Amino acid sequence: MIAAVALLVAAPVAAHIGPSVQELVEVADVEALAASPDGSQVAFRVRRASLAGNSYRIDWYVIDLASSAVRHVADGGAPIYNDGAIEGEAPAWAADGRSFYYRALVDGAIGIWQAQADGSGNHAIIVRDADVESFELSSDRKVLAFVTGPSRAEIERAEQREYDEGIFVDATVDPTQALYRGGFVHGRRASQRLVGRWYQHDGLLWRAPRQRHRVDLATLTETGVEPVTAPVLDPLSSSWTAPPMHARGESGALVTLRDSEAGPLLEASDSAGRHKVCESQQCRNGKIVALAWRPASSEILFTRQDEHLLQSLYMWDSRSGHVRLVAAAAAQLSGGRSGSVPCAITRLYAVCVAASAVSPPRLERIGLDDGRRASLFDPNAMLRARPAPQVEQLDLKLDGGRIATGTLLLKPGTQPGRAPLFVNYYYCSGYLRGGVGDAYPLGPLVDAGFVVACLNVVPFKEWGDGADRERAALASVSSLIRLLDRRGWIDPHRVGMGGFSAGSEATMWVAMNSDLLAAAAVASPQYEPAHYWASSVRGRDFPRILKEFQQVGPPDTDPGRWKIISPALNVDQIRAPLLMQLPEQEMRAAMELYAKLSNTRTPVEMYAFPDEAHVKIQPRHQLAVYQRNLDWFRYWLQDYADPNPQRAEQFRRWTALRRRRAE
Repeated sequence: MIAAVALLVAAPVAAHIGPSVQELVEVADVEALAASPDGSQVAFRVRRASLAGNSYRIDWYVIDLASSAVRHVADGGAPIYNDGAIEGEAPAWAADGRSFYYRALVDGAIGIWQAQADGSGNHAIIVRDADVESFELSSDRKVLAFVTGPSRAEIERAEQREYDEGIFVDATVDPTQALYRGGFVHGRRASQRLVGRWYQHDGLLWRAPRQRHRVDLATLTETGVEPVTAPVLDPLSSSWTAPPMHARGESGALVTLRDSEAGPLLEASDSAGRHKVCESQQCRNGKIVALAWRPASSEILFTRQDEHLLQSLYMWDSRSGHVRLVAAAAAQLSGGRSGSVPCAITRLYAVCVAASAVSPPRLERIGLDDGRRASLFDPNAMLRARPAPQVEQLDLKLDGGRIATGTLLLKPGTQPGRAPLFVNYYYCSGYLRGGVGDAYPLGPLVDAGFVVACLNVVPFKEWGDGADRERAALASVSSLIRLLDRRGWIDPHRVGMGGFSAGSEATMWVAMNSDLLAAAAVASPQYEPAHYWASSVRGRDFPRILKEFQQVGPPDTDPGRWKIISPALNVDQIRAPLLMQLPEQEMRAAMELYAKLSNTRTPVEMYAFPDEAHVKIQPRHQLAVYQRNLDWFRYWLQDYADPNPQRAEQFRRWTALRRRRAE
């Protein structure tokens, strides 16, 4: 083993394929699409990470669909961070189509701004001492209604009062995070509370009354204000089931997708109350993820997603019942990075963000009548021009007739020969930059000589005994390794795996229930006895939900079940070197596993990232996570140590861990 350590090499990386680690962080996302009232223009924004500023640059654009001319019309302000995500709702167009309204965070205040579609300027029209939490236009686009909560000064005073007097710990306090300004709410670092089912957070004054204001857009005078009746969020009774999907058309028309005993039910109703159900198999089978009503028609555009998470667009005429294909599955076609956001739709076109495994996001126009596609705007053109990995869609047969799907990425041009394999587990939709959670640099791993596979979660209608998902993950990984080993493409003794959220749970299950992995990494904690009690103050829904989908009770009364699901109780079974890169809000939940594993010979390291919730979204944090995961898997699976002197201490630690493991 010492001789093997001495042979660690610092050879140059092969010819550059796909994005670098930095380029992965700085991929531009197109989002928040909205068509003008006459359908001649579409407004959208581009969000791109800035490593220099450790933030995001947001810009608004307008495209003329007839000429394809694109105009930059406004700076979108600072990103509105909210509980681990960046808000980005679509703008609202003025009635004349010459301008649109959008929320923006500027100089610490979230207000409503107006941008001229011709690029001649933008300015704030609503800025108050309280942030604008949401807004909408009336059906005639003459009145703007917006909602505000407590003022920013009131929130700061309440947070300081808690700081001075002590924080009362009840069921709304999340002890796994910093209690004083430990998260982001409306773009500012704020004290948070648990406000709904599971780990849904909001600000300290989330119960404070809200007000809805109405402004006449012709005069910008306020014409009324009224209290907002908000639903009472009770963690003990709030629903886990998503509400029915719906989209509104003109003159009160409504289309709704809901579950029924017979499966998905797509139903349209008009202003006269007449109902029509889509009877086509295209509506009944498969997964519909987005809806949009075609203007001035009885047609509804719906997005279907196949087992590989590739999306097709279909048009249903709610009057005749006819369904036709508009665009076949070849990529994700949506209104942003999320596949569940509908494309913007006009009378003639669907305007969509198109992205696939090795094709970064760009804006496309799709003819609704002829299906013709045209690229309109490509903020990632330089990245797209680079040689990309080969792509293979995977279908893996599992016991019981189940099929596991995924995507395989390979170096182009040649067949791999006994290369190391990296497996990312969760969902494989859109552009595969880092998997769900943006943690694993898939392209740079291919460039470094890995065969890379992204596997989708095997769907389950029922939770079973609570470990069915994880057993399916192990079966998927095992089937994949056998397949690629038979092809002669991988070395089955050099397999690494990583995941985020449910993907982290799957990774740890494979690590503690098999000898398949030679290295592992996780981006989220797992369920552990110590975590259970930290989340089970009277009034929390954590014990009930964990019982629902993991079939496990309190650790002191259900030790047998905990022995099955807890990595911390199975550290003697974990042999693969483990890298844990967690958000600060979640790392405390993983301390039991980290502490126990650190006292074994199994190599383990943990990093915690401040001011991060479930998903790490700060650009510098993403860069660090990508680079360290790349280094980790190259070290353990390729015996490679990067010669960069800034990371020399890291490799010295890992070499010490390797020597300790061999003792």
